[in-house]
Amino acid sequence: MSQVPPRLSDFARRLLSREADIGAESAGFAAALDRACDALHDRLAPLLSSPGFEALLGRSVQLASRDFPFLARVTVAPSTRCSLPGLPGALDGRPPEEVADALTAVLAHFIWLLVIFIGESLGLRKVREVWPEVPFDTTDSSAEVER
Repeated sequence: MSQVPPRLSDFARRLLSREADIGAESAGFAAALDRACDALHDRLAPLLSSPGFEALLGRSVQLASRDFPFLARVTVAPSTRCSLPGLPGALDGRPPEEVADALTAVLAHFIWLLVIFIGESLGLRKVREVWPEVPFDTTDSSAEVER
């Protein structure tokens, strides 16, 4: 699979930063991913189904673990909104910057897979419905996704 486009990685970092507390430690970034995941689940489960959402999330973690091997044992609990057993243990003792990078990679891979499966227009529109105030492109101050 190809790499996540940089613009999607940057967008994922802005989304995660929006959800994280300023000066957050590793647990704060994990909580930010949890909040982001719950919000995405609420928006996307009617379209993808909960098992479909879980499959995308699981694959996202797996892809992110290529660059962050400590994520390799993190799984997605079935029949839950966004439970990632093993995540707290995997992040324990890691520097906050590394945790932020790893969790950004998970979110970026999720958005990229979503775009691959349902198309860029619909996929990004659904993500933007959750965070309309977060610019997709730092040169774009509007809330609209430019194509």
